[in-house]
Amino acid sequence: MVTDRLGLVKEGGWLTVYLRPTNKAFVFRVKTRWNKGYETFNYGALPLESGDSMASYDGGTTSVPADGVIPARAYNSTGKSFPLSGALDETDMWYLTEDYGDRVFHVIQRLTPSFLRVDMQIPKGVSQGRFQRGKKIIGVESDFGFNRGEIETIHLPRMHYGYRWGNDTNMNLYTSVQFTYGEYVIEIPENPNLIFDVLVGKVPSHWVSLPICVYDRAISEALLKIYGIEGFPVYREDEKGKAVSEYAEIIRNLKR
Repeated sequence: MVTDRLGLVKEGGWLTVYLRPTNKAFVFRVKTRWNKGYETFNYGALPLESGDSMASYDGGTTSVPADGVIPARAYNSTGKSFPLSGALDETDMWYLTEDYGDRVFHVIQRLTPSFLRVDMQIPKGVSQGRFQRGKKIIGVESDFGFNRGEIETIHLPRMHYGYRWGNDTNMNLYTSVQFTYGEYVIEIPENPNLIFDVLVGKVPSHWVSLPICVYDRAISEALLKIYGIEGFPVYREDEKGKAVSEYAEIIRNLKR
């Protein structure tokens, strides 16, 4: 098993982050887990402040009645981050600057109540849910395109993610959030054959597909700034020659 009982990648294991719009992936080896032994964080209530305006499933808007309470039949149309005093960016605890290019956060967010809707905007403010090539925007405001109670992602540096939550019941709900997270010190392998073996499944890896349908320019700029590349194209197993040759070229552009 690549992951432990918490669902996090073991030290020395492989993590693959897949970008669906480009059919590319990043392959990371988890050298160490910086927060080993302290992977659970009970954050508290959702970052909803009394008086905040939220969209209503019944049309119009409604207001947050008290800190951390999500109103009945309401959702936040714009994604929110999790503030944390003392963090690099105190408005967004999972944000990392370019100085932390050797790290990623593997975050599993669990909500109470567990039936709350949840989705993500990557980057913050850009809704990613699409149906039939964008004919319909989906997510917490729609009939589908969201999770309930739990969501997993990899926070990459230089990108603010936005979280959205929805309460489709007729009750105001007190909320709480628990994070299971790994602060991984990572490296990208420089062996094209190894990268190919990971991407075709010959070498076990924990895959996380980022919920991206719109490849926003901010995503591309962040990846190039941190890693010098935008990932490795995913090929079929019978395309090894082409893949390995291309991977060797990409590796030359890696920032070290």
